[in-house]
Amino acid sequence: MFGWWRLAQDVVAHLTNPRTDARTADTDVRAAIRDSRVFMSAQAFVDGAETMWHGAYVHRPVEWVARAWRECSPGGRVRAIGACTTVACATALVLQLVESPQDGPLRWILPMTVGVLSAVVAAAADPIARAWEDRQA
Repeated sequence: MFGWWRLAQDVVAHLTNPRTDARTADTDVRAAIRDSRVFMSAQAFVDGAETMWHGAYVHRPVEWVARAWRECSPGGRVRAIGACTTVACATALVLQLVESPQDGPLRWILPMTVGVLSAVVAAAADPIARAWEDRQA
C-alpha cells in the first residue's frame, strides 16, 4: 500500500519539478526576449541612434578626442583629469561670486578643497599613474 503512495509522490514530484537543461532553458529565454516586441522596439531605437550618431556633425570631433585619450600616456590622462577638475572647481567658485551671499557663507569650502586636491593630482600625475599601473598589474 505504501508503494503506491511513494509512486504517486514521485510522479507528482517529477511533474512539478521537471529536469531542465540549463543551456537549453537559457537559449529559449534569450530567443523569447529577442522575439519580444519590447526588445525589437529597443533594438530599432538603438539602430536609429547609431545611424544618427554616424551622420552627426559632432561625431568626428568626439572620435578624435576619444582616439587622443586612448593614445595618451597614463600620466597624461591623470594630468588631464586633474586639470579638468581644477577648472571645474574654479568655475564653481567664480559662479558663487555672482550668487547671493545668503545662500551659505561656507559654500566655497568644497570647491576650493577639491580644486586644490585636483591641482596636486595634476602636478603629481606621473607618480600617481605609475602607482596605478603597479596596482593593476
